[in-house]
Amino acid sequence: MRRALQFAMLLTLCFPMCQAQATAPAAATGPVLREPFTLKLRVDKDHYYEEKHDHGTPYVSENEVYLFMGDKFGVNITIRNERIVDVRYQQDAAKADVWFSFEQPKELPGGVGMTLAIQNKMNRGVTMEALMSVPNKKEVFKTSILPVQAGKSGLESWPHPIAQLVLGNLQLTADSAAQPKK
Repeated sequence: MRRALQFAMLLTLCFPMCQAQATAPAAATGPVLREPFTLKLRVDKDHYYEEKHDHGTPYVSENEVYLFMGDKFGVNITIRNERIVDVRYQQDAAKADVWFSFEQPKELPGGVGMTLAIQNKMNRGVTMEALMSVPNKKEVFKTSILPVQAGKSGLESWPHPIAQLVLGNLQLTADSAAQPKK
């Protein structure tokens, strides 16, 4: 009887701690949302395109990376059974597995093009698919991104402005999947 009472008291004391531990990670698993912002892109020598984003647009959601001009952030990647199963936002460059920098450099011809720098810090190569939206067009266009090998960087460029670039279907490259795990 005494043991049963001690066990019941222990459960009463531990239950709030167990419940807090079970719910705390769930709140952190949702996507990290951007503050409202206005995207401003140069479309030619004299004109700009503006687009307001008032609602919470994610950096990463459902393993897709959402990039807007000026973005510099990374992702952490979880690999299981030689497949990428989870992609999470990481604002700290030192902790990111893959780092992205999406810019509209003024030194490009006409100053209207876009560049995407990708730094792969993993010991595995990675590929991805990309979709983009461009100013004043309703369609979404597919574009290509070259694979970025383990420990290397890649640079993509386009001769026109891009309102949003979405990277998805991240996969390990065939040659990196055969490498032994470190």
